[in-house]
Amino acid sequence: MTISKKQQNSLILRSIFLVMILPWTGRAELIEDDSQSDYARPMNIFSAGAGAIVTKEPYKGVDTESRGIPFFLYRTERLSLYGPMMSYSLFEDEHWEMDAIAKVRFEGYEDDDSRFLQGMDDREWTMELGGSLSKNLAAGDLTVDFAADILNEHKGHEIRLYYSYDFRNVLRNQALTVSPNVGLSYRNHQLNDYYYGVRSSEATASRPEYHVGDSTGLMAGLMGNYKLRENLNLTVLISFEWLGDEIRSSPIVDKDHIESFLLGIIYMF
Repeated sequence: MTISKKQQNSLILRSIFLVMILPWTGRAELIEDDSQSDYARPMNIFSAGAGAIVTKEPYKGVDTESRGIPFFLYRTERLSLYGPMMSYSLFEDEHWEMDAIAKVRFEGYEDDDSRFLQGMDDREWTMELGGSLSKNLAAGDLTVDFAADILNEHKGHEIRLYYSYDFRNVLRNQALTVSPNVGLSYRNHQLNDYYYGVRSSEATASRPEYHVGDSTGLMAGLMGNYKLRENLNLTVLISFEWLGDEIRSSPIVDKDHIESFLLGIIYMF
């Protein structure tokens, strides 16, 4: 199928979001200087790169998408910018970290993205504000975060709880780090209904009216980072999100999960 201009732009930015932002799909700290302690950040970091991503969306009739992408990271002592997400460190020590976050949510569609979506109102991206709290455990990190819509698009919120661990020096190779992640996501009914519901004005004989309630889903990811040279890294990312029952039962959904694969090169200036 032909990918709309809006969908292309959304895919680019969502790709940046996947590789640089989501803590359960790998941490950006892996591309920084290993001589830093686990909680002391370098004063200034700028990284940029390019790669390719393959994404499978859950909407009925929407094809698997693949595309080349750019991505970047900029970090100061407290402020971090990862593509379309910004975070500000409120507190950090060797055990805890608390951040304020602002991010763009890339979900939704245009009605011409699939014949099964024709006649539906477009569902738009939005900006969200929230915060995160991380605990540095003896083995890995446990994080909870919260984000809510501020542009009155879906008017809802999401809470996520996830655990991550970095296996360094994999296969006795100091250049290789592998980071598995697993977590849970709670999405309230307003968020779900906006992106996966069918309004009465959109209902047809083959697409009944449907309102989506709260849902809980499972997230999992695996990121591999290989240091090719001092400032050059090869990154591979695989991520899955299994959707809750309320979303899977929507008449515009025909998959029970979202999956992404990314391969990229990152240079740290």
